[in-house]
Amino acid sequence: MDLAAGVDFGGSSVKVGLVDRRGGIHARETIEIDPRASFEGILEPVVHGLRRLAAGIEKDSSLRTVGIGTPGFTDTVTGVLVGGCENIPRLRGNSIQGFLADALGVPGFADNDATVAAAGELLFGAGRKYRNFLLITLGTGIGGGFVLDGRVFRGARGFAAEIGHLCVDPNGVWCNCGSRGCLEQYASGPAMVRLYTEKAKKRGAELPGRALTPKDIVDRAGAGDPLARDTIEEAGRFLGQAFGTILNLLNLEACIVGGGISQAGDIVIEPIRRHLADHCWPLIASGVQVVTAELLNDAGILGAAAQAFERLER
Repeated sequence: MDLAAGVDFGGSSVKVGLVDRRGGIHARETIEIDPRASFEGILEPVVHGLRRLAAGIEKDSSLRTVGIGTPGFTDTVTGVLVGGCENIPRLRGNSIQGFLADALGVPGFADNDATVAAAGELLFGAGRKYRNFLLITLGTGIGGGFVLDGRVFRGARGFAAEIGHLCVDPNGVWCNCGSRGCLEQYASGPAMVRLYTEKAKKRGAELPGRALTPKDIVDRAGAGDPLARDTIEEAGRFLGQAFGTILNLLNLEACIVGGGISQAGDIVIEPIRRHLADHCWPLIASGVQVVTAELLNDAGILGAAAQAFERLER
């Protein structure tokens, strides 16, 4: 049985697992890292963890490849993480895939975490039904991944599908990317918290004595809080605008919504569906599906393994 090691980088820990071609996870481990350590100091515990898992592989199985998902921009030509990894700055300018491939003796492939998630949904999740779709990940930021004609689309250097930085309001809020009016400033988790807080203060509504979270807003919306429902409706309008614009360009079959916020289900998905038709041709919108991702907490490991299998076969 062929196995791929899936490696999912977070800010202070790395999830690793051994995955077969059907999406079965045969072993897994979470490895704590020190984001202030050197590049080698961050990667060596990951290598040790992967070797521990590989040592337990059954005799009829073999490790064929290692796939890595990271925040930021990995140049898929050189394998170097060139930016966007501020939480783990020592990774920048280095090739994680080269380091892990050399250590394990198998080909390595690194990609942006949202692109990895799209590869995972294509091979193992909600994307199995479609040949052309957009994956949007909703969380602290907004990421994206394209699948076109049944293959992950990465662009010239691997930087495609930065959906969170589509401009949805040219006179809008400044974004940390340096542009203005980016989708991420209106529909990410922090954006929802900011908008809800502004609404509550204007109306004299009661706020908790602690920092709100996106889950708080989703829970309040589910309980009937009109301000929370308005907040999610506004986020859905901006997401519908972005997806509708992309539909006009690419004539996709589906938008798959992933990330932590997507786990709220229809509370988040229905506003996107309602507003989609306002932003693209009716014929193009006809039959398009807006659905939640299926891989949930395993999206990082499964996606990293999926994109490694996919690129290995190329």
